Amino acid sequence: MTFKYSILISLILLLSSNVGQGQQLTYDEIDSYWQTGKTLPVSVAKQYPLPLQPVVEDNGLNVMIDLAHQCKFATMWGLPRRLNNQGFRAIGNQAALNSVLDANGKCRVRMPWDETRKIYPFAWYPNFEYNVIITTQTDLNAQNYLPEEQEALVRFVNEGGGLIIFGTTPTAGKLVEEWSLNQLSSRFGAKFTSESDAYRDVAYATISCNNEWEVKAKGEKGNPVVASRQLGKGKVIVVGHEELLSNTKGDELKAAEKDRLLVSLLQEAATGKDPVGGEPRYPMANGGGGGIYPELEKQFNDIVLFYAANQKPELIQAVNQDVPRAKELIEGWLPSKPTLEPMYLVLSSGGGGGWAVNAYKPKENGIISLSPKGIISIFAHELAHTMHGPVNDEGNVAGITPIPNRGEAHAGWFQGKVDAWFDTGLRDYPVKKCNRLFDFDSSGDQLDLVTHYENEKLREKYGKGKDWTKTWWIWQKLDDRYGPTWYPRWKYIQHTRWKETPMHRLTWDEMVEDMSIAVGEDLFPFMRLAGLSLQKQRLEKVEFNGKIFNLNAALIEVSEAGAVKLEKIGDYKQEL
Repeated sequence: MTFKYSILISLILLLSSNVGQGQQLTYDEIDSYWQTGKTLPVSVAKQYPLPLQPVVEDNGLNVMIDLAHQCKFATMWGLPRRLNNQGFRAIGNQAALNSVLDANGKCRVRMPWDETRKIYPFAWYPNFEYNVIITTQTDLNAQNYLPEEQEALVRFVNEGGGLIIFGTTPTAGKLVEEWSLNQLSSRFGAKFTSESDAYRDVAYATISCNNEWEVKAKGEKGNPVVASRQLGKGKVIVVGHEELLSNTKGDELKAAEKDRLLVSLLQEAATGKDPVGGEPRYPMANGGGGGIYPELEKQFNDIVLFYAANQKPELIQAVNQDVPRAKELIEGWLPSKPTLEPMYLVLSSGGGGGWAVNAYKPKENGIISLSPKGIISIFAHELAHTMHGPVNDEGNVAGITPIPNRGEAHAGWFQGKVDAWFDTGLRDYPVKKCNRLFDFDSSGDQLDLVTHYENEKLREKYGKGKDWTKTWWIWQKLDDRYGPTWYPRWKYIQHTRWKETPMHRLTWDEMVEDMSIAVGEDLFPFMRLAGLSLQKQRLEKVEFNGKIFNLNAALIEVSEAGAVKLEKIGDYKQEL
């Protein structure tokens, strides 16, 4: 993808000059604006009402879920739904707290603009008012609560807001004092200690607090594990564990009890301020990194990076220096149809993986990592999730494969290659160290991908992810014999061979036929040796694009795979 800076900069200047207070933009102007990588102004965003949150028996209380100091899927996606079901409005926030608590400030959200085309551009929106803020941090190395954020929270509470701080039992020693969450809670006269006490069958941190605090719950040893205090017009509550924020599956009674306790904390915290009320129109995550995105941004090449002011400098540096190279590598290994818009990256807090938004535009890739190498690795994985490989000669993709197009195995394959590029210690191993296959399938022919792929049978017999390990091993064996060009050639053949029926769901046999055409040899004997229960024994002859190909059986052994192949691909259309 090439970002045409001169045209885009001219367009940005033209559009920006036309956007005044209340100025409307035409459909085409908005369409062009978000494709430049720019966030639409408040004057435009206010013309498109935010969606109504599905609040059950709305109590009018606005709850901000702070994700800027530890972003977890449970709090980003699960907790808002739980709070909506209990009568609260819930707004996830990845921006620095002082920026979203500024009454005259603005925050970055997705604007509900074109529902038919599923386009929700990023836009600035006036900051919302809150009754309660929930913040949590369980990783002692996660992003700091900046002094200006702490000041904003103290001011918020003094003016009647409620603040609930969820922690964990920190490691004893120096880290306890340096832990940023403890620096925040200390501003209110409380601290999480390195000692724990059992409460609700969970090891809660013992809380040290002065006599201004009321102990709300004690552990089995009699130590404080939940405490609250009044400060000005508002209230602060400190909780020794974040288990109330996590999802509980399969135990309805336990889930209901968690909801009951969480609701009681929220109700107590909200006593200092009238409910915000009004229509509950607020941004929601919808599988992405919202509702509120980080407030700062950088643009380079065709990447737009969103990040909060408390982000770690070494992670920003990794994004600036290494992410563009990783992108270049993957696009070289897997040429794919470029998109009109730049790639949006959301650099989040804490560690734990990432996410990719492909169901609507602009597409976004979220990265949750505290390691520069982790940033690059997660980025590579999420980028590959968005890439189909070479399109057919009509510019389209076609065919739905048993190994999902842009699925986990696909994303992990290119992630593994990028990992090895940036970590030379991995270059003596196959992608994702996939020879681990023989740890759970000693003969290499027991795990049948045809019957055990991303399903309950696989998880019960082998465990989640073992199917991906075997897939990577097969692909590495093909890399060993044919070099890395076979993979994009396979995707080009698939998209060409099934172009008349683009929604056709391929059988495993049909997929292996496509792969055999790509490598120029019959892969059925090898796949059957590897334990795949295919219908065909041999593919001696096959037609593709009006040509007949005679295929010899591929002489590939079921044995350990070789080292990762990082060379450039060749012409994926050659000899087709």
